[in-house]
Amino acid sequence: MEVPTSLTGYATPGHGIVPAEHQLDLPGFWPAYFGPLWDGLAREPGLFGADLADVDAAAEALYESTEVWPAYRIPLPGGAVLWIVHRNFPDDAGTDFLLTRPDRPEVVSLARLDGHFGGPGLSWPDLLAVAGSAPAEAEGVRDPDLRLLLLLPAFGDADTPVEESVERTAAALGAVGVPADAAPGVAEGLLDHPYWNGPVWSAPGDSPLSGGSGAERPSGTALLSDAGPLSPSPEAP
Repeated sequence: MEVPTSLTGYATPGHGIVPAEHQLDLPGFWPAYFGPLWDGLAREPGLFGADLADVDAAAEALYESTEVWPAYRIPLPGGAVLWIVHRNFPDDAGTDFLLTRPDRPEVVSLARLDGHFGGPGLSWPDLLAVAGSAPAEAEGVRDPDLRLLLLLPAFGDADTPVEESVERTAAALGAVGVPADAAPGVAEGLLDHPYWNGPVWSAPGDSPLSGGSGAERPSGTALLSDAGPLSPSPEAP
C-alpha cells in the first residue's frame, strides 16, 4: 500500500494513505467533514449549497475508504506539514491531526477525533497563524479560509476572543458558500467544540508547532506556539 514517506511511522500495514485535497471540491464536503462533531450541519446541507445526496456521497468518499485512507495536507514553513488523515479502520475509525517535519523522523499527534479523543492541538493564535502561512509553492491546501475550516476540529482555547473568532470564521464560511446572514450562527456553533470546553494554554515553547516534544496532551490542557521555528506570523500572507 502506498504511504507518504513522512507518515511511515504512523501508517498501519495493509492500509495506504493518499493526499485527497480534491475532495474539498465535492458539493457535500463541508457538511460531511464537520458532521461527526457537529451533526446538525450534516442535516442542514443547504447552508453550504448542498443536499442530503451530496452529503451522503461526500461521506462515502471521506469515511468509507478503508484500505486507502484520504488525507489533506496543510503545508507549513520550513517543509513541515500538518496532515489530516481519516483513519478509516472498520472498527476504530477517526480523524487524526498529525505534524511531520523534514528534520525529524517522528510523527507528532496534535489531536485525535474518535471515541477516545485527544487534544486540542491548536490555540486561537495557532489557528490564525497556521491558516495564514502557507508557503507559496507547497503542495496541499494553501487557501487561508480552507485551512482555517479544516483545522477547526483540532482547535480549542478558553481565551479565544469571541467577536474576532466569530467574524473570522464567518468570513471563511462565506468563502465556501455559506450565506452571509447564516455564517455568524454557523461560526458560533463550530467554535463551540463538543469534545473539549475551552482549555487554558500553558506557557509558550512546548507546542509541537514551536519545537516542543509533541507528546500527546491530556484533555483540558493546551500549548502556545508563539515562538520557535515553526511559528508563522499571523500577519503572514
